[in-house]
Amino acid sequence: MKKIEIDGNTRICGLIGNPVAHSMSPFIHNAAFEKLGLNYKYFCFKVENNNLRQAIMSMRAIDIKGMNVTVPYKQQVIPFLDELDEVAKKIGAVNTIVNNRKKLKGFNTDYIGLIKAIEEHTTIKGKKIVLLGAGGAARGIAFGIIEKKGSLIILNRTVAKAKELAKEFGCEYGGLELMDKEKADLLINSTSVGMHPKENETIAKKSQLKNFKIVLDAVYNPIETKLLKLARDAGCKTISGLNMLVYQGAASFELWTGKKPDTKLMKKIAIKKLKGE
Repeated sequence: MKKIEIDGNTRICGLIGNPVAHSMSPFIHNAAFEKLGLNYKYFCFKVENNNLRQAIMSMRAIDIKGMNVTVPYKQQVIPFLDELDEVAKKIGAVNTIVNNRKKLKGFNTDYIGLIKAIEEHTTIKGKKIVLLGAGGAARGIAFGIIEKKGSLIILNRTVAKAKELAKEFGCEYGGLELMDKEKADLLINSTSVGMHPKENETIAKKSQLKNFKIVLDAVYNPIETKLLKLARDAGCKTISGLNMLVYQGAASFELWTGKKPDTKLMKKIAIKKLKGE
């Protein structure tokens, strides 16, 4: 794999959010760029809430080719863009921005990552699925489930937010306490609970997880979160958020470059970095 040197023609891509220090995106994207011999580099940009508008304007000013958007800005970023992809409009959240001659267009590849991660293990159509969380990440996940004709119920600590999101996607909703009695084929955590450096936190108890066949945690750092450990102990099949990260990242990569990246390499690099190797 030939190392690409940064020069005057290097295209810049990156991630904006807060926090971003835990992100594996620079490692997986830069490895994929090098594998294809592309003169691109990917960086993380921690952006405070009152600087979001300026951060997006800087994409035009210094011609940054593309950005990923993570918590808490997937919805907040929309007013600062010139255009939304039709799917991003339906979802109401953006995780990818493409700069085409200073015109910024928002996309959502979260749902692509989710569908591919789940369909490696099971089908979605006709399955009962419980989604924890009602933020920006949950919107893409909810869209993907409904698009694939799954039966969805959204549970959130703040029930009003779950109700609002459920109304948009035509599904059921409730508070987190419903996990004590809900039984389903799949449980998905879309919140950041359990993410590094708070690895000892979990959004569900082992007794609740026994009600589910498969548990997917969108958190990928650490690779096996406390939620996934409890789910495994409860007899559930588990899906790491790392799979979702790689597949949504690959879709973003293709939007920026027009080329398909090596997803096996991306996953291998992420695992190596998460293990501290």
